Amino acid sequence: MSANVSKETFWFQLRLQLRVIWALMLRETVTRFGREGLGMLWMIAEPALFVIGVMIIFSFIETGYPYGISPAEYLAVSYPTLLFWRNGTSRVTGAINVNRALLHHQPIRPMDIIYSRILLEFSSSMAVFLFLFPIFIVVGVCHMPGSILTMALGYLLIIWFSFGFVLIMAGLAELSETIEKTSHIILYLMLPFSGVFIPTFVVPEPYRSYLLYFPLIDAVDYFHHGYFGSGVPSYYHISYTLFALTGMTLFGLAISGVAIKRVKIS
Repeated sequence: MSANVSKETFWFQLRLQLRVIWALMLRETVTRFGREGLGMLWMIAEPALFVIGVMIIFSFIETGYPYGISPAEYLAVSYPTLLFWRNGTSRVTGAINVNRALLHHQPIRPMDIIYSRILLEFSSSMAVFLFLFPIFIVVGVCHMPGSILTMALGYLLIIWFSFGFVLIMAGLAELSETIEKTSHIILYLMLPFSGVFIPTFVVPEPYRSYLLYFPLIDAVDYFHHGYFGSGVPSYYHISYTLFALTGMTLFGLAISGVAIKRVKIS
C-alpha cells in the first residue's frame, strides 16, 4: 500500500513540476516578447536575424577558410551553436533574485525558475537552427551533412555542455555578485575558444592539443565532423568529452543547490 502511495506521489509531483516549468516558460515568453506584433515568434526571429547578420558581415571577407569553406558557410553551421551557452547564461544569471517573489507560491521551486529559462533558451536556439539550416541548404550556402547522425550527436553534446555551463554560471552568480556583473565578460572571452570562428584544423600544435581539453571544442568539432565529413580534418576525444560533461553537470547541480540554500536562508 505504501509503495503504491509513494509511486503515485512521485508521478503526481513530477507532473506538477512539469506544469510549473511550462507555466514559467510561458510567463517568461510573454513578459519578454509581449503579445503585439510577432509576439512569441520573436523567440525565433530575433536570434535568426542575429545569425544572418553575422553571416552577411563575414561574407565580405575575401579570404575564406581552407578546404574551400567560405566564411558564410562556416558561420551558418557554427554560429547557432553559440546561442545555447551564451544566451542561456545571459538569461539565467540572476534569474532567481529577479523572480524571488514567485517563490512565495508553494509549487514553485528555485530550480524550476532556472530550468524554465534554460529550456526556453535552448528551445529558441534549436528552433533557429532547424529553421535556418534547411533554408541555407536550399539557397546554396550549405550542403547536406556528411553524416546526419554524427551531426545530431555533436549537437546534443553542445547542448549538454551548455546545460552544465549555464548551471555553473547561474549558481556562481547567485553566490557572488562579482560573477553576476562580469558574466558577460566571461562569455566574450570564451568566443575565441568556442570553435565558432576559429576551426581547430587551422590551430597549430601544441596549442590545438591544449584547446581540446575544453569540452566545448570537442563537441563543436564532432558536430563539424558530422557536417563536413571526412574531407575536412576534425579533432575530438569523445570519451574525454563525456567524462568532462558529466563532471560539469554534477558540479553545476551541486553549486546551484548551494546557491538555492543561500537564497532560502536570506
